[in-house]
Amino acid sequence: MKKKAILFFSLILISGISNAGEIDTNYVQKFKNLFSVKTFFLNNGMQYIITPQNNNAFTEKQLNDARVFYTANIPPVTGIALNVKGIGLTYIFKFTDDYLDTTSRIKSGFKQFQINIYGKRKFGFEAFYQDYSRFYFHYKGDQILSKNYNADIRAYQFGVAGIFINNWKKFSYNAAFNQSQFQKKSAGSALTVFALRYNEISSNSIIPDSVKKYFKDYPDLQSNRNYAFVFQQGYAYNFVKNSFYFSNAIFLGVGLQNQVYQSPNKQQSRIGVPVSARAKTSAGYNGKVFFGGVFANADYYQSKIKSLQTQQFQYTYGVYLGLRAITLTKTGSQIRQEEKRKKDAAKAAKQKIKDDKKAAAKAKKK
Repeated sequence: MKKKAILFFSLILISGISNAGEIDTNYVQKFKNLFSVKTFFLNNGMQYIITPQNNNAFTEKQLNDARVFYTANIPPVTGIALNVKGIGLTYIFKFTDDYLDTTSRIKSGFKQFQINIYGKRKFGFEAFYQDYSRFYFHYKGDQILSKNYNADIRAYQFGVAGIFINNWKKFSYNAAFNQSQFQKKSAGSALTVFALRYNEISSNSIIPDSVKKYFKDYPDLQSNRNYAFVFQQGYAYNFVKNSFYFSNAIFLGVGLQNQVYQSPNKQQSRIGVPVSARAKTSAGYNGKVFFGGVFANADYYQSKIKSLQTQQFQYTYGVYLGLRAITLTKTGSQIRQEEKRKKDAAKAAKQKIKDDKKAAAKAKKK
């Protein structure tokens, strides 16, 4: 119900955004995306870190060494993205459902779905859902051992985000990271992101027995749920040469978050101020029919209260290849200029007919 409410609110927000003005066609070429399909092969990773804080019975170094690293073991996966008339849908899936990888380590469960609706001018919308299960864990300085495994643990998150592009007349976020427009000349832009997101990690026992003593207030933690509003400021630039491009973007931000900690006998809520960072890069060929290239994304998210700190780090990198059916479009200014030229040509033709008639009449009198 919460997911539906958030999505509904975001769609209403999109419909109320005004896209006044027109793009600079010397820099950006729009097209009507009738249909496109993109397949990709990627590596995906996620690490969740929990660190005890402010326990007077131990030194700061001991608390730092007791931090627990939960790491997902996700072998390479594949995915498919469809874009129909500007609405993009992406689904990530595994080739097989084998429980063990080639090194006999247990695979983590993983699901991902996302949707994007990038406006033709200054506004874009993204929504996502990610679900991880079965994690390996270790402590600082230790190796990841097969015995250190929690099959019960699960971490998932979902959210929606609005992206505002400051220099939208010359820079296309679509062309840089979604290939649904053409960037004709190199350009960049400041970016602003407003996001609502929910994330949770849960298990019968999140904190391993060997380090429970360091977690004074939450030794029996079973879930940590976060409801956050996040604001990020960033910058992106797209270098282009003919149909080849190299795009980069970086975002930094803070937020306001309600954090709920659940133990067998109690539940506590705290207000936190999370910090976040995001980096994106993509390079390849963006042709009118075929497009492809390489990409990499990384996200970092941290929140802290008096006795506990949590951190999430996620990354994705891979290759993609796609094709599309499009119709090139024109801006309102281009259409008006063409109409004016047609009117001027028709007016000139009428004037020529009049002048020819006058000339013929004069010649007849002679």
